[in-house]
Amino acid sequence: MKEITIMEHLEVNEANHLTLHGVDLVKLCERYGTPLFVFDEVTLIENFKRFRRAFENVYSKVMVCYSVKTNNNVAICKILRENGACVEVSSMLDLYIASKAGFTGEKIIYDGPFKPVEALKEALEKEVLLINCESFTELERLNSIAKKAGIKQSIGLRVNPYTRPGFLRSLHPKTLLEEAAFCFPKCRFGFSIEETHMAFSYLKKVENLRLECLMTHPYHKAIDILMPLFKEAYEKFGFEIKYLNIGGGFDSGTTTSTGDLLLALDYIKAKFGIKPSTKRKNAQKIEDIAKNITEKLKQGLDRLLEPTLIAEPGRFIVGPVGILLLRVDHVKVSGGHKWVTVDGGTNIVPSFYEQREILIANNSSASDKESVNVVGPLLYPKDFIAIKAMLPKVKEGDILAVLDCGAYTISSSTQFLYPRPPAVLVNSHNEVRIIRERETFEDVLRKDKLS
Repeated sequence: MKEITIMEHLEVNEANHLTLHGVDLVKLCERYGTPLFVFDEVTLIENFKRFRRAFENVYSKVMVCYSVKTNNNVAICKILRENGACVEVSSMLDLYIASKAGFTGEKIIYDGPFKPVEALKEALEKEVLLINCESFTELERLNSIAKKAGIKQSIGLRVNPYTRPGFLRSLHPKTLLEEAAFCFPKCRFGFSIEETHMAFSYLKKVENLRLECLMTHPYHKAIDILMPLFKEAYEKFGFEIKYLNIGGGFDSGTTTSTGDLLLALDYIKAKFGIKPSTKRKNAQKIEDIAKNITEKLKQGLDRLLEPTLIAEPGRFIVGPVGILLLRVDHVKVSGGHKWVTVDGGTNIVPSFYEQREILIANNSSASDKESVNVVGPLLYPKDFIAIKAMLPKVKEGDILAVLDCGAYTISSSTQFLYPRPPAVLVNSHNEVRIIRERETFEDVLRKDKLS
């Protein structure tokens, strides 16, 4: 099956402007100003349907739960609900947004390491399908709340197979920078394998919790981790596990990632006249991922009943759907590098480590690329949109179209120094509707009180 991306819907018009479904992106900037998020409704629906179809074609019982935190715009969530999605929420805000978008309890699962009493009460009131628990404290808390409410709540256990790396591996620069320096933070999520065994025993004794799900994250080794526990839960403890949740982490394949270590290596290479690596890692197709996961699941079942397979995609569905339009304020050369300053930065695109393609919306045929750093308006050095990006020559007033800005942008943006930008949705009928108003200074100050 041919993969459909937003690039299929981008064209250049007679004015040499970039268009989406025939809508001139430069004219959108004239109407709504910059920065401006533009979302493609067609690609959103295509991505969701492709993901669901990949699993349903090879397995009969599937739930696709969109991860609300990835992009929590209510209009985006509503479109996904209308096309058959369920949702994964991980906070009371997520739950509120899901409800606003029309999701009812049987379409909602609640994840996350922090679920205070009020959050668990709200989840029970909304009659969510599953609450995936991550600690014994949470199990005790939820059992107590459920008992008072006269409810037997269906739950899952998040399993974390994390093991601390050995001494030699812990000295690897990547491990030192990303794990050891931060006390190996991945270990804090969920139950270890040993703790999961203990949780099975504990849950046999409580009256108001019903174990129906085992989950882990990310999906890569999920079946290898969950299948032995799935069998143990049934054979040793008598639990009938209805759901296996493989989490998220699905790569859309439309961006690449870097990091401090890779950037440092590129710097060293440049000093020795070696070109930085430009090899793009090809993401595995979702169809192949689904086939591999479900084949492994079926092989491991023996005579046990097939559970419903839950997946929690976020970035795969919405990442490629968003375009961020930014206006070039000025270009300067400093320290041997060219710097392109634009009107949005890490306040609206928090991570520059995700390397995105950038197009010149008002001069789409421009070529003759050069290496530039695209930086935002904030007052700290690492306010990057892109580092060492190859772009055609740009000038003051140009409009940059930054692709793949649908995930962890709107939901992670801040009001640091600037109000947050608006967002519009474009469909295949050349129709544009605003799905988020531009904030004003008054919006930023709305909750402040003068004494």
